[in-house]
Amino acid sequence: MTRYAVRATPWLLVMVGCGVVAGLMALVAARPWNLWPLEGASVGVMGGVVAVAMDERCAGLVDTLPRGLRWRTAARAGAVVPIVLTLWACSLFTWRHRLPDHLWLFVLQGAGAVGLALAITGWRRATGTAEPGAPFAALVIPTATALALIRPWPHWVALFPVWPGDNWAFSRAIWSAASLGSPALLALAFTLRAGRRG
Repeated sequence: MTRYAVRATPWLLVMVGCGVVAGLMALVAARPWNLWPLEGASVGVMGGVVAVAMDERCAGLVDTLPRGLRWRTAARAGAVVPIVLTLWACSLFTWRHRLPDHLWLFVLQGAGAVGLALAITGWRRATGTAEPGAPFAALVIPTATALALIRPWPHWVALFPVWPGDNWAFSRAIWSAASLGSPALLALAFTLRAGRRG
């Protein structure tokens, strides 16, 4: 599994994405009240990196091999997800004195974004799409940035709260649901795929 993950993972993309996240969070820490939308952009970049890492350029060939999609997804995710989440946690803990006092919500945002990216791209791979990650990243990064910048309905769509009056509890509920629901969605996708093949 390790050998496959080393060869199949787009490491340059993962490292560049991690560098972008670290840079964005350093900017947020420098001026948190002015540059807070970059925190949302960071969450989007993490999701995009994980999604693109799940793409399979040679899906037509490798989908016929003995190692199934579930095994390949686990191998890639096992390589990429810990790196992305560790970088996110390190950035948050490094700059925690400069961020709003809701550190664990921000950790949850990263986990939820990565989990959703993995679940959605895994679902699309299970339904036959070879490279769902790139379109997902192209959609999620600008969308997350826009939602963090515009902040529509901050009391109801509290994805990236920053001000004391924002609905932090609802945001925690949203990201908790994303974090907990993602593995179930991914498992369901693989179960349905196995049923269709059986």
